[in-house]
Amino acid sequence: MKQQRYVALYARCSTKHQEKGLETQERLLEKYCEQNGIKEYKLFSDFSYSGASSSRPQLDLLMKEVREERISKIIIPNLSRISRSLKHLLTIVDELQRFDVEFISISESFCIKDSYGRLIVQILSALSEMERSMISEKTKQGLFNAREKGIELGRKRILSHEKIIQTASMTDLSVRAIAKLHGCSPSSVSRILSSHKKNQNNK
Repeated sequence: MKQQRYVALYARCSTKHQEKGLETQERLLEKYCEQNGIKEYKLFSDFSYSGASSSRPQLDLLMKEVREERISKIIIPNLSRISRSLKHLLTIVDELQRFDVEFISISESFCIKDSYGRLIVQILSALSEMERSMISEKTKQGLFNAREKGIELGRKRILSHEKIIQTASMTDLSVRAIAKLHGCSPSSVSRILSSHKKNQNNK
């Protein structure tokens, strides 16, 4: 026999100083349930966790319940509570749709099962694709500019600190992009640039 699904509420605050904010979110969710005749629900709250983090204890548990087909509906105060990353938000929405879970954001009047909600998902998907294209295009331009300036690119057996510093000073590429160009890790690039900056300041 298939188990009865339940309604889940999710709230989150970023820092310990926002405890009252978390209580406000929880009261908002409970009031919404009261106004909409939802008497049985389960509350999931992540306290002192950033929305930039894709892994949070209560969110992870919530999504586990989704995959086990125990949840029929998820209600949140606003979209930023579930994620501040467009990519992560779309991943969650896609998974909820696959498991036929209704998703409601009170502040944005957002529901993935109505026409407005589906339109918002399409817009967010388009924005995400545009963001990926812009990053890809910027990386390509950085590669071209670096080659035009005589910077040798590609993976080296011995990491050249000079080449890393040269790339950083002659382009506006991010640490991650520079690491990709030179075939090393972003942490290696950060370490090299920090050391260089420190040496320059000591001169």
